[in-house]
Amino acid sequence: MAKTPVKDPAEPGPDRTLTMIYAGFAIFGTLWVAMQLGNLVSTPRQDIPINPIAIGVSLAKGNLHWPPAASVFVVLIVLVAIGYLLFKKRKHTRSQIGRLPVDDKADHMGNGGAIKSLTEAGVREKAKQIGMKLGSNDMPGVPIGMSVADGVMLYGSYEDLHVDIWGPRQGKTTSRVIPAILSAIGPVLATSNKRDVVDATRDVREAKGSRTFVFDPQGVADEPTSWYWDPLAWVDAHRDGCEMRAARLAGHFADGDAGSTVAASSTDNFFDQEAEDLLAGLFLAAGLDDKPITQVWEWVTSPGDTEPVGILRSHGRDFMASGLAQQYNVDERTRSGVFGTAKKMIRCLQLSNVHPWITPGNNRVQFDELDFIQNNGTLYSLSLEGRGSAAPLVSALTEAVIDVATRQASRSPGGRLAIPLLAVLDEAANVVKWKDLPKQYSHFGSRGIVVMTVLQSWAQGARCWGADGMEALWAAANIKVLGSGVDDIRFLQERVEAIGEYDSISQSVSESSGGKSYSRSLGSSKTFNVHGLATLPRGRAIIFSSATPAVLVRTVPWWEGEYVAEVNKSISAHDPAPYKKTGIDDLIKEREQISMTKQAPAHDAGAIEEVQPL
Repeated sequence: MAKTPVKDPAEPGPDRTLTMIYAGFAIFGTLWVAMQLGNLVSTPRQDIPINPIAIGVSLAKGNLHWPPAASVFVVLIVLVAIGYLLFKKRKHTRSQIGRLPVDDKADHMGNGGAIKSLTEAGVREKAKQIGMKLGSNDMPGVPIGMSVADGVMLYGSYEDLHVDIWGPRQGKTTSRVIPAILSAIGPVLATSNKRDVVDATRDVREAKGSRTFVFDPQGVADEPTSWYWDPLAWVDAHRDGCEMRAARLAGHFADGDAGSTVAASSTDNFFDQEAEDLLAGLFLAAGLDDKPITQVWEWVTSPGDTEPVGILRSHGRDFMASGLAQQYNVDERTRSGVFGTAKKMIRCLQLSNVHPWITPGNNRVQFDELDFIQNNGTLYSLSLEGRGSAAPLVSALTEAVIDVATRQASRSPGGRLAIPLLAVLDEAANVVKWKDLPKQYSHFGSRGIVVMTVLQSWAQGARCWGADGMEALWAAANIKVLGSGVDDIRFLQERVEAIGEYDSISQSVSESSGGKSYSRSLGSSKTFNVHGLATLPRGRAIIFSSATPAVLVRTVPWWEGEYVAEVNKSISAHDPAPYKKTGIDDLIKEREQISMTKQAPAHDAGAIEEVQPL
């Protein structure tokens, strides 16, 4: 229960003398107006002066009489005044429904013209500046939330990069990930370790003419294998730059190794470095000989088979062949350590459930990154953490799509994609262990690639990319969103400083034999403290945007958007049995009724929990 606020004894409070003066003016003003109006409708009329003092003197002397009709006007004026006050009170009460105590801080944060670049007008102007032609019905940018101070929707432009940090179960999927996908005007790449994003958005995207692909080697969404992605096709061993792409593919397996935590710390190990180089050579050899990627598992488990060295030499890749040959020719103990480490890195390639997703067969269609981008496709990449995780493949597929998009952008007018690619990397530190992501982040925005990286904590990102990598990722983002449920004290202290201070007036009172004296002084106060950010309520988030002050926003979940009916149908069609038995519409209505009994609005994110299976 909230504590009753204690009045500061130094607070002077309202001035009673001034209050009495205002009340006197109101009473005598009412009487004056009523007497003048009453006289106008009376017969015969009296010669009533304008000066209220003269009126009082004439009434006292009996020269003037109070018109009977004036009493009626007094009653009418009082009733109008009471009605107005009741209307204002009701309007204020309604405006406070769903309002949280923290919302008072919004007045000391970004609002008005200071955040114009985040408004619809601002992002449309930005789109015009970068040469994009948006229709009147096109979403102007990536939705973020509604400004508490101004009540306007805020967006990130199609040149902005996002980093979101929200605590678990705080509505980041319903309020950020799903709305971003629904509003996308071009191709979409989304990663996750749950099926909820796929179920909620796939039918909506398909209704817009987008072909959907669900990469699900671990059966997260129980998706059938109707297509496959060949990682070696991205390496493209017969074209320039293939050695670099083979090394990057190997890096995903090194970073995505189940059980590894911080990529930066593992790369100092001799065997990790050598194993990564070994895999790069084997991937390139398999690609040159048109073998499936699963062949690499066969080579790694057979250290005495030097076939890959011969393949590289026969295709003129002598430098790669020499390096690979050296790893085969070291002493047996070292070779065993290198090959054993490489085997651990690619262990997912031995799993039969993974093979259909990365090799041809049964008339499965091959995924083509360029065709996907040009035809505004939708790709969902799913994996789970732990042993047998397909995270290395999800990470590699993510980079492959973005890499092809970058190359396509370089061949497009202005060096950017005509229609932006949206990459929503939900659960990025668990699913997309892409060690070079922070280094490349700042380049994506200028290429028409909008990336949103969603994390549960700062520490989670630091474990994945290292402290310096996480700092670089955060610094490269134009839009940084802090949601509720974050309790990293050091990180929150930095956010307190970033939000800043506001001017405040402090008052004091002193009392002596001569009476009381009051004084005021101008000072500054922190808008938020660490405790305030750590206890930020669900349904509120803070935006840190380049060149604008921090903004407090109300999160806007998908069920408040224009696609609510379509999302409900998509969930009903694809989600497991609990929704089909209960009905998502009934579930939402039930929760709305519960929130109404608590006198909270249905749109209050604090009143409606994130919809979950019963």
